[in-house]
Amino acid sequence: MDEPGGFGESRGMSDLLWFLLGLAAFWAILYLAGRVLHLDRHGWEIEPAYFIYRSRGLKRVVEALPERSRALWRVLCNVGVGLAAGQMVYVIYLFARNLLMFARPAEGGGGTPVFLILPGITMRLHWLPYFLLSAAVVVITHEMAHGVAARLDGIPVTSAGVILALVIPGGFVEPDEEQFKKASTPSKLRVMSAGSSTNLVTGLLALLLLSSLYAPASGVLILNPVEGWPIDRAGLGRWDVIYAINGNETPNVWALQNYMIHVTAGENLTLETNRGSVTIKTGTDPDNKSRALLGLHPVAQWGYWNYYPWRLGAGRLVALGYHVYTALEWVQMLGLGMAVVMMLPAYPFDGERFLYYASGRLARGRRREVRVLFNAVGWGLLAGNVVSTFVRYGLLLL
Repeated sequence: MDEPGGFGESRGMSDLLWFLLGLAAFWAILYLAGRVLHLDRHGWEIEPAYFIYRSRGLKRVVEALPERSRALWRVLCNVGVGLAAGQMVYVIYLFARNLLMFARPAEGGGGTPVFLILPGITMRLHWLPYFLLSAAVVVITHEMAHGVAARLDGIPVTSAGVILALVIPGGFVEPDEEQFKKASTPSKLRVMSAGSSTNLVTGLLALLLLSSLYAPASGVLILNPVEGWPIDRAGLGRWDVIYAINGNETPNVWALQNYMIHVTAGENLTLETNRGSVTIKTGTDPDNKSRALLGLHPVAQWGYWNYYPWRLGAGRLVALGYHVYTALEWVQMLGLGMAVVMMLPAYPFDGERFLYYASGRLARGRRREVRVLFNAVGWGLLAGNVVSTFVRYGLLLL
């Protein structure tokens, strides 16, 4: 909608370059610090672009959690088995149906895009802080759930900690593999289902918080105005809100974009904002003289977004509200996404071992063949959706 003179594209390339330089510097400093300070003596395992921290404190937490209210934890773990089975059926149906949608001609509908989240490649850097926070929450609770379920069935936990691979945070809880192999089938199913069922609960809790704390979008939040352009000259800046243009409500970015399509360059507009009525004269797009611009970086660079007001009346805390809303939105998205994808019957996802153990006697004597079949189905569905997305839509950016 609003991209003065291609500024958004050059800014995006500059941001990506600085991000890559900063990332390289971070890993270089961390690697050197690990060698100089001998951090391996304190549970750190640091390699270029990858580190593991084994935490005794986190291990103690995992071991202590099931010691209280064991009956409740047992019920929750049993419910988790049922949830995980349902999630597996759902992900197989969802991916298979989506592949059929992709097989149709583009004008006939197409499928829902499925792609890997890669910061700077398939995810814009604007989202990176929220992604890192939400990924840490979702992955660490996932792994802790595995540990709690293991301890509940008497399987020792050998270690627990956190991981960072390039920019992807995570966590791990490692049950004793020999004891796990000796455990009963119900115990194994409880352990393998605990992570994905916890992801489901985490995502639903985030969704509940979003609907409880925030009202529906009622305006357009300014995040990044272009210096010297109409919005900036009118005295509007970051965290201001546009509610209407010439008496036409703009409850979200799509409403604002649809209105601006019909505005000509140089036209006077009256904006209803949190600062009252503001009159501006639209700018002219250097690449299209008939196109009117307000002076906001394009949505691709996240110069503006929907404004969701607090239900609690914290109207002045607009910046905090935006950050909390966005973080919860990412927790909800990653939580529900992992709940489904982790139950794919493909290694290394939990669904592969869950289905293998659930198959019981059917797998006896043909263990290798059964696992190969599971992986062929699971990876075939996932790869088919990712490749079809790229073929149909090209490289997508969140």
